[in-house]
Amino acid sequence: MLDQSVVVARGPLVVRIARAEDAHVLGLFGELDIGTATLLDRELRRVEALAPGRIVVDLSGLAFLDSTGLQTLLQAHRRSRRTGGGLSLLRGRPDVQRVFEMTEADAILHFED
Repeated sequence: MLDQSVVVARGPLVVRIARAEDAHVLGLFGELDIGTATLLDRELRRVEALAPGRIVVDLSGLAFLDSTGLQTLLQAHRRSRRTGGGLSLLRGRPDVQRVFEMTEADAILHFED
């Protein structure tokens, strides 16, 4: 059950942030790339500052992911491990998931099915 929702947009990326029972869920829509990764980084850090315990990033609405977007997700993963929080991802479209597989980042990041 979602308690609240915030939508933030920058160019071709929309981030929908909602609170669900034990987690903050960030739904990504559009393109996560060099031009939009700073938006996601800012929003992830803002949510992390709230100490939500668990953050879920939903990639199912992404049409494109580049190496800068991947790096942003990996950095958030490292921060969550340092602070004891949890970061997990909901799988994206096949072409988005291929980026994780090709870079072997799927072995580092936690995906929920």
